[in-house]
Amino acid sequence: MPTKNPAERSVWSARPSFRPRQMLTAHQLNAGLADEILREQLLNRAVHGYGVVVGLGLAVDEDGALIVEHGCVELTGGLALDRHGRMLYWKGGHIRPSDIVGEPPTAEGSYTLSAHFATHLPDTDGCFPFAGERAQWRKEGVVFTLRPECAPVDRHCAHHPDGACIGHDAYVCRRTGARPGPDPSNVPVSPDVDWVLAEPGELCATGLDGWWYDPDPDVCVPIACVQIRNLADPGCEPCYGFATESPDVCAVRPFVYRNPLLYELVKGCDVRLPRVEEISWQDWIDGGWRKRVPWPEFAERIAEGLEIRFTRPVRIATINQAGIFVTVRTQEEDADYWLPRQVPMRFVYVDEEGDAERCACVVRLVPESDWLAAEVTGRRSSLFGGAQVEVTIRGQLLRDTCGRMLDARPLDIAHGERGHERPGGDFVSAFRVARRHRVDSRTADNSAD
Repeated sequence: MPTKNPAERSVWSARPSFRPRQMLTAHQLNAGLADEILREQLLNRAVHGYGVVVGLGLAVDEDGALIVEHGCVELTGGLALDRHGRMLYWKGGHIRPSDIVGEPPTAEGSYTLSAHFATHLPDTDGCFPFAGERAQWRKEGVVFTLRPECAPVDRHCAHHPDGACIGHDAYVCRRTGARPGPDPSNVPVSPDVDWVLAEPGELCATGLDGWWYDPDPDVCVPIACVQIRNLADPGCEPCYGFATESPDVCAVRPFVYRNPLLYELVKGCDVRLPRVEEISWQDWIDGGWRKRVPWPEFAERIAEGLEIRFTRPVRIATINQAGIFVTVRTQEEDADYWLPRQVPMRFVYVDEEGDAERCACVVRLVPESDWLAAEVTGRRSSLFGGAQVEVTIRGQLLRDTCGRMLDARPLDIAHGERGHERPGGDFVSAFRVARRHRVDSRTADNSAD
C-alpha cells in the first residue's frame, strides 16, 4: 500500500537493510549496488563536473600531425565524466573507422570525436535458475562518435549585467542555483544545476556485439576536433576516414579540474609572465635605505648606464620613456621640499633579437650627454647636495613576445610564492646618493681647467 506521508517525496536513496539469518535475494543485492552507483554519479556531476579528467589524447608525430596507420588512430588511456556523472574509462588503444558508432561521416570536413557511455546488458537465459557466464555480468565501457563540425567550449566567466554590483556571496549563491529563474540584473545560473536532476535517456544499439550507448550529443564528452577526408581513389565510391592533419584537442573538450591541477592553477603555473630578473644597481639596494651611495661611485656607474634584465624577451616597440624612467628628487632650500625631476634617458638593447618583432631581454638606460654634463661632470649641479633616485618600470605598458604584460613583483620575492603577483603593476627601485664632498669638487675643477 503506498504511503501517504508527504515526507516520502524527499527520499532519493533506498538501500536494503540486511539482518542475521536473512535470505538475500538478487533484487536486494542489485538494489544496494544501484543505490551506490547513483550516489557515485550524483557526486561526480555535482562536485567534479563534466568533461575530461585526465588522458584521452590522440597520438601525433613530432610535427603535431595525427598518426594514422591502416586507417586507425591511437587514443591514449584516460578518464572522463559525462553529464550524468558516469565514468568513461578508456584503457587506451586504436580506433578504427568501423569502431565509430552512430551516423558515419558522409562528407569531408571537421568532425568532433566524442566519447559516450556504453553498456553491455546481461544475456537472458531461459533455463531459470541457471544462467550462462554472460548472464552474470553487466559491463560498462566507452564508444566513440563523429559529429560534423567542431564547436569550441565556452570557457568565459559568467556575464555580469551592466550596472550590477554583484559580490562574492551573491555570485556563488546565484551560480549554485539558490536563486533560480530569469534575473536580468544578476549572473546566470550555472547549467550544471539542471544536470544534477536530469535523468539519462534511452540507450541505442551500437551494432557492436550487443553493446548499447547513450547517443545524446549534450551528454557525451568531446575529445578532439579531427579532419575527415575521402581516402578512396578517384572514380571510386567515397571512403571517408581520418586525415593526418593536426587535431585540435584543446578548444572542443571540457575539462574536469583535478586537485593537483587546481593547485598548479592557484600557483599561476598556467600563464608565464615576464618579470625583472636582475638590475645592475642591486648592490645599492641591498645596503638599505639608510646607506647612501658614494658620489664618485654613482657618477661613474650612472654614466655607463643602468642595466635591466628581464626573464623573457620584451618587445622593443613597447619600451619607451613612459614605461621605463628614472626620477631624481632633490631638496630645495626654502622649505626643504623634495622636487622630482625625470632624467632624460635613451635605451640601449644589449641582446636585441628578432626581425619581424624586435625583442630584447637586457635594456640599458643611458642618460643623455647634456644631462651628464650639467648634473654629473659640470661645475654646478642640483645633485651635489645629495638626492633620492627612483627607477620605475610600468608593467602595464610592456609586452613580451606573447603579448603579456610584466609581473612587477619585487626581486626579493620568490617566483613560486603566492600572494605577491603584480601583473601590470609598477616595479619601483629606489636608493639614495650621498652629497658630493669638497675633494670631489676640487678634482672636478682641476679636470675642468
